[in-house]
Amino acid sequence: TLLALVNMVFERPSLERTLSFEDIADRVVVPLDQVEWVIMRALSLKLIKGTMDQVEQTVDVTWVMPRVLDSKQMSELATRFGEWAVKVSQTKDFMHESAGALLNQ
Repeated sequence: TLLALVNMVFERPSLERTLSFEDIADRVVVPLDQVEWVIMRALSLKLIKGTMDQVEQTVDVTWVMPRVLDSKQMSELATRFGEWAVKVSQTKDFMHESAGALLNQ
């Protein structure tokens, strides 16, 4: 159950780690009224870090415990790093262009 939650978090991009209790219940295969307990257990064991909103029934995960990855997961992680590198390069180019425009005024 806890491993399923950790895998669910790990598979998501870092900016999309707000999970609904309903999604967790479906993935972890527990009743909706047990999701809060699963999240609290994962938080207490320091498998994840984040904040839980009981009113909205969501959890915002800010950190997930590192673990051993298989080759498929390593490949997915490499793809995510590649996408991140492209975003960083685009941001750098934008900043360079913007700074040049400011300096030439």
